Amino acid sequence: MNTGEIAQVKSRMIKLTERLGPSKVLILCICCVLSGLVILLFAYWPLMSKLSNSTNRLNEVQAELLNQRIAIVALDNSNLTADIIRQNGLSLAIADITEKGRSLGLQFSSIAQQTLQETTQAGIVKLPFSFTIESEYKNLGRFLTYVEDFSSHIAEVESLFIRMSENDLHKLNVKLILNLYVEI
Repeated sequence: MNTGEIAQVKSRMIKLTERLGPSKVLILCICCVLSGLVILLFAYWPLMSKLSNSTNRLNEVQAELLNQRIAIVALDNSNLTADIIRQNGLSLAIADITEKGRSLGLQFSSIAQQTLQETTQAGIVKLPFSFTIESEYKNLGRFLTYVEDFSSHIAEVESLFIRMSENDLHKLNVKLILNLYVEI
């Protein structure tokens, strides 16, 4: 804006003030400012909400990353081969797992050994077992926690498929592939 245009705007403002009176101009300015703030609030509220959610998610990811780093350090410091199942102890490991599952209320329909798979660690193979289970939700959770904490052997859940039982809505039909690591 040049000085001529600024002078025109000033003269228009003076004429408006003279026509409406200073109190009405003040009220009009306050209304304009409040309207602007309301529009600003509604325009930026979703953005601020997204920013807050993103910040919370970032904090969760950072905490998970820290936990994973601690787990990696603990894993590097542990002696894995002390926990690996020996080939002659495989049947005992499966018996321990199924016995614990039964004590938690799981009903094993089938347990099938699959083919051995090589691992990157020499002398260690991965032996997947396929389990078909019927269980209540809470019992399945307890069983999976037990498998996760299976201290005398190394075991990992490779896949888990859950669906509601057609006969009883309180029961779940579960297909689980559990990998056991065996020293050969």
